[in-house]
Amino acid sequence: MNPTLMDEYQRAAQAPLAQAHCLPLAVYHDTTVFEAEVAAVFHNDWIFVCAESQLASSGEYCALTLAGEPLVIIRGADGELRALSNSCRHRGTPLLEAGYGQIGKNIVCPYHAWTFTDAGALKGAPMTGDIQIDKNEHCLPRFALACWQGLVFVNLSDAPEPFSDKVAGLDEYLADFEPSRFKHAYQTDAEHWHSNWKLAVENGIESYHLFKVHKETLETITPTKKAYYITGSTQWMLTGGEMNDTRGTLEKLLTGSYPEIYNHYRLVFLPPSFIGVLTYDGFNWIHILPEGPEHCSVTPGGLLESKVKDFESAEFQFTNQFLHEDKLICERVQQGMHAKKGKGGKLVSMEQILVDFHQYLAGQLFSTQREAD
Repeated sequence: MNPTLMDEYQRAAQAPLAQAHCLPLAVYHDTTVFEAEVAAVFHNDWIFVCAESQLASSGEYCALTLAGEPLVIIRGADGELRALSNSCRHRGTPLLEAGYGQIGKNIVCPYHAWTFTDAGALKGAPMTGDIQIDKNEHCLPRFALACWQGLVFVNLSDAPEPFSDKVAGLDEYLADFEPSRFKHAYQTDAEHWHSNWKLAVENGIESYHLFKVHKETLETITPTKKAYYITGSTQWMLTGGEMNDTRGTLEKLLTGSYPEIYNHYRLVFLPPSFIGVLTYDGFNWIHILPEGPEHCSVTPGGLLESKVKDFESAEFQFTNQFLHEDKLICERVQQGMHAKKGKGGKLVSMEQILVDFHQYLAGQLFSTQREAD
């Protein structure tokens, strides 16, 4: 690891707004920095996976690779959600296909047919001859799982901090939007960006760029000048904004059809990877996962009051357009991260949430405890 770069990273990430600058450009492509982040961040914190309602029935599963670790979230026959390793305990074969699916009665390895229950216990292995297989030693490893506001999070750490600590105090800021109304989940295909994961996150959480990058899209609905910072910590961050009257908001407010909060939104950031936008109409998000020092995946999804019937609707075309704009600008910024003489400049007031994010990274990467470990 480059100690000089990590020292620069630490100093920049710990700075308060008054002294804050962009992070050193090299941390957005350096391989050793990336490996340190995977270990200290994605293998040591609560990471969003999916919505509970996407796994409503027994046997339904979501399989994915989280920062190199294959896992599956599965609804057991007993109704419990579990996060299990998706790697066969025989020779490591991925057990279930990536994405969403439905198992039968058991999980059966496609290589040698070792069979596991939906709780991860080994049921049996065929044709083992005189070799005795200790079933207790060959169960699928289990990871910590927690649910919040209809969302599922997992933690790969051997000793995870309680999830309740991560979201402590957040619900009170969301209560006026009545998020419990949103029961129906949707998700579109993951996009693969030529961008460091931190760049995609920073772009997703700050509103400073809307007037320039999204002039014809988001700026028309959620203008930069009407965005505001609410509060933040090293566990979660919250910004908000007032929306333009594009949906007859004033009329609805005057007639009492909707509460005053109807024309506002909340941007909810649960680092490292979940960015949600809560309005009175739904809770929509993007989920960002690292795929290498200069690549990441970005998956859009959301929870609504009713099922999505048309992914070709004007609403989804609008979403696709501004996400494409984000992709283009993040990939352009990534090109600049290799500038040998490049140096990040001063952050401004509208980028306070970036300061919060950087301080989160500092806590994960450079805390006294981690240094001792």
